[in-house]
Amino acid sequence: MLGTIAGSPAIANTALYTAPADMCSPSSVTIHATTASASASATVAVTSAVPVVISPASMIMTVSQRATFTPIITSTADTSVTWTVNGIPNGSPSVGEVCVTGSNPCAGPNGAVSGSVDYIAPAAVPPTNPVSLTATSRADPSQTGSASVLIAAQTGPVSVSVSPAYAFVGASGASLSKFRFFSSVTGTINAGVNWNVQTAVTGQGCGGAARGSIDANGMYTAPTVAPSPNAIAVTATSLADATKSASATVAIASGPTIRVLLPSSVMAGAVESFPFQVQGLNFVAGNGSTASVILLNGTPRSTTCASATACTTVLNPSDVQSAATITVQVQNPGAPGALSNPVPFVIVPFDVSTGTIALSESQPEASGTDIVVVEPTTATASAAINVDFIGLLTSGSCGVQGSPLTITRPSSGSQTVSLCVHGNSLDRTFTYAFTGPNGGDIPVAASSVVGLFPNTIELDLTISSATATGLRSLFITTLNNDRAVATGMLEVK
Repeated sequence: MLGTIAGSPAIANTALYTAPADMCSPSSVTIHATTASASASATVAVTSAVPVVISPASMIMTVSQRATFTPIITSTADTSVTWTVNGIPNGSPSVGEVCVTGSNPCAGPNGAVSGSVDYIAPAAVPPTNPVSLTATSRADPSQTGSASVLIAAQTGPVSVSVSPAYAFVGASGASLSKFRFFSSVTGTINAGVNWNVQTAVTGQGCGGAARGSIDANGMYTAPTVAPSPNAIAVTATSLADATKSASATVAIASGPTIRVLLPSSVMAGAVESFPFQVQGLNFVAGNGSTASVILLNGTPRSTTCASATACTTVLNPSDVQSAATITVQVQNPGAPGALSNPVPFVIVPFDVSTGTIALSESQPEASGTDIVVVEPTTATASAAINVDFIGLLTSGSCGVQGSPLTITRPSSGSQTVSLCVHGNSLDRTFTYAFTGPNGGDIPVAASSVVGLFPNTIELDLTISSATATGLRSLFITTLNNDRAVATGMLEVK
């Protein structure tokens, strides 16, 4: 096209020339005017101002990764471009290929096209790295834009983590309420992620602006009202491998919010019922239909809420007989009542095995060794057991000596030493054991002490000439396998 010319009906002996949409070749045109007796001509130079920009302008991609690039063209109605990779039209398997967006397998554009395209990185790092992805304007082939793409080798399986895993964020008001999340990507040098937000409860909860928003740097902005259920998932998806992602859960602090479960886990096989408490925010105090209720896997339980921050129910042996994960929520009264964030209560398989560190006179120290503390109820014990004092029990009289109590083993045979232990919620049905280098080398029989303070237990210890010397800690295990320890209670000499 050379452009068009038309006479002006408003002004005699004038014409209007319109330049072509695309650059012509040659870049100048000659306009001729002719009458019956004379002619004249004028030369018009056609110039261009068609900038081409590619977004994003740079990117780190892992081998075989796919990403979208968009050309931005102004000052012309023709926004189509042709694509090259390192000068190769539509690229090649060795430098990466340009594809029609979403095509699988990759289909290269047929000539100049408008809009975004996909680029698929090569299967191996190319000799020339980074590669140059170039878009050339059809309106003016002298105008180009380029993006630099660094191709990175994958160093291992890609994994993503998000921290913190849980966040409690205030609702936005006159000023926006914000919270920063952080991502970590391993297995690739491309640490980039895409962030998004959605409801954390499939099929329930919020959508759109009601779930808040998150920017490219992981900065989350809370909505103005807490959703129901009060749980929003913040997800980071790896740019290197879109199949790998991780999520964190947000609860908006203006709605019912669970912060802590007491206990948060138990071992399977409890033989006694025990209290179960939910602590958080914005519960409705009381009991019955006018108060908040605890839901276990969606089923309401008899609940008493002592305050707006704590509700309690009872877990029975039938609730915790097998290993499982129970979803805990609090629902406030209403039609429908607002739901809190769901929180997992974990029932772990029954296992009371322990690890030991063996020390001796020739090897009195151990370094680089992990000490595993068995704590089935990771948040608290279902029975709040502890030890206030320990003493020698003589003729029914309980002495209060400072710990550790000192016991001298006999030179031969064995002897029985009676101790009294006082503490919170102690019971003769519990198991009492004193640790030692040889494990259970001190048999212990427990019984109630009549006439003394409540929760006072008599412990009859069998000490023999073979009992190992050294300091001992007292471990107390309830029928539900909750465990407490009182350190440095006894020394055998």
